[in-house]
Amino acid sequence: MAVGRHLQATHDVVVFTLSPAATLAVDAGFQTEYLRSHEYGQVGNRAWNGFYATRLEHLLDQYQPEIMAFDGGHPYAGLCAVLRRRKELRSVWSRRGLWKPGKGHDAFSRSALFSHVIEPGEYAAELDRGLTAGGASASRVTAPVSAVMPDDLQPADNVRDKLGLDPDRPAVLMQLGAGQVNDTGSLSARVVASLQRHPEVQVAVTESVLTREPATLPDNVIRLRHFPIGEYRAGFDASIMAAGYNSFQEAMTLGLPTLFVPNQSTAKDDQDARTLWAEQSGCGLRWNDDGQVNGLNRAIDRLLDPSDQARMREEMAKLPAATGAAEIAAALDEWSRQP
Repeated sequence: MAVGRHLQATHDVVVFTLSPAATLAVDAGFQTEYLRSHEYGQVGNRAWNGFYATRLEHLLDQYQPEIMAFDGGHPYAGLCAVLRRRKELRSVWSRRGLWKPGKGHDAFSRSALFSHVIEPGEYAAELDRGLTAGGASASRVTAPVSAVMPDDLQPADNVRDKLGLDPDRPAVLMQLGAGQVNDTGSLSARVVASLQRHPEVQVAVTESVLTREPATLPDNVIRLRHFPIGEYRAGFDASIMAAGYNSFQEAMTLGLPTLFVPNQSTAKDDQDARTLWAEQSGCGLRWNDDGQVNGLNRAIDRLLDPSDQARMREEMAKLPAATGAAEIAAALDEWSRQP
């Protein structure tokens, strides 16, 4: 969607998605096509890929796009089958880097099926130790992509007023998605408990706008359901989050002091490398969930220290701008016009 916004003025942009968040693309003004992911269906992976290929063939015939871009970590078998049949189709894989060492050989081998591979930039690219190191096989590597830019931020006073946050007390945004806050053994509950050692700190927990049954939260924890969450960042002094591509680049771009907790269970995404880079560069803090309360408490104490926050903001201000979405859009436009 970040890339599509740069193309909407001059191109008809169609979003074909497997995400139940498809309505967000509709609300953003995109022509949107939806297919239920195999994760939510009643058929096996092989049969689902046949459904996917058939649906994609129909969409290509209907819209006859100048170029088709796939944004994902693993090109589906159904997609690859279509690419093999339609060799004349201009196709691009928007392939994020920072893969774990030794992971993703099957996915990486599918790069050759695309006309181009473009890599959205990564602030932590220097720590890429996987197959994607150095932008391997990419036609182009861009600046990092952030869906929310500094100009998109809602004023801090407005955000705090909407959420009922005291303007005179520090506020922390928690975006972990790792267990219920009311489950005392979960990561989210442990982090909230550590934050509550500081009674002056206000805590807001993000919840997906797609959540059907809201989680049970302590009375003094605020629920935040908004898309995109980044628009509200100015209302917070700091944040605690996992280190996925989108949230990490956005935190750096918006200068939000953050304690990153890497999700170690991802298939390829090397969140550990991202958090190591944040720590080494001074742009963020890192806590690897080792189950030790003392380590978490020390990390939280540093996050809440105004001098540490100022240092992180100073380092993030030195980073290059996250202009990757505009650069990818320009590349798609350029490649679509090639004979």
